[in-house]
Amino acid sequence: MDRTPANPLIIAGFFILRCLVPLLIMLGVSYLLRKLGLIKEAPIPPNHRDQPQENANTESGGMLHGSI
Repeated sequence: MDRTPANPLIIAGFFILRCLVPLLIMLGVSYLLRKLGLIKEAPIPPNHRDQPQENANTESGGMLHGSI
């Protein structure tokens, strides 16, 4: 049997579609969940500079970098 090789442009197109279709589906689901109010914006992290020095310890016992 003599098989004709596939056109490289078609192969490249399928590769791009294979990557883009799941990405577009995930972005669409995320958009819908935000519109329905099931996902909210992340809260602003607290400012560690306002903490007293004795409360600036991490769980491992070390000091937070940059806290004075």
